[in-house]
Amino acid sequence: MKKVLVPAVMLMLALTGCASKSHHKAPVTQSTTTTTTTAATTADVQIDGRKEVSYLCGTGNARNSLRVMYGLQGQNVVAAQVNYQGKLSPVMMRDARDVNYNTFVSPEGITWKTAIATSDTVDQVDALGLVQPSKQVVNGQERIVPQIVTQNCVVDNGTNGTVATAPAKTKTVKTTKTVTTKKVYKHKKTKK
Repeated sequence: MKKVLVPAVMLMLALTGCASKSHHKAPVTQSTTTTTTTAATTADVQIDGRKEVSYLCGTGNARNSLRVMYGLQGQNVVAAQVNYQGKLSPVMMRDARDVNYNTFVSPEGITWKTAIATSDTVDQVDALGLVQPSKQVVNGQERIVPQIVTQNCVVDNGTNGTVATAPAKTKTVKTTKTVTTKKVYKHKKTKK
């Protein structure tokens, strides 16, 4: 029985939301209209599995954490959804025309680009970054130009590139050992 993209996308959204520790505070930017638009353009895409990868993006000490939930179809990586600074991107579908990178594009024009990868290696390759469309006045005319949201993303080896978790704050914990002793009381016989 063939699955349609809409239930798979909704499942991916639900699972991604559950995986996020701050999902109660983070506004979800994904909408039903977006899902419908995505489904209309690629109706026969099936998502057999998923894999979440954690990245560190930026340069030097200015690195930010970013997580991506990838939708897998056999050995192919067919969809991606980015969670950056507590905000979820729309679900982005793989652009098969780009043979040099794994490029994922949403109907709104948001783009996530990684090195070529399969479902087995998606958690081992770095990413070029996340780009969104932005209005800008060029020579007196308003144009839509790509705006870099973040770039130079490397797989976060702190989580071995697999399921991402929020970094824990350093906390010293003392371990104690509980020893139970059994006291034996000798009862003195009293003379009557």
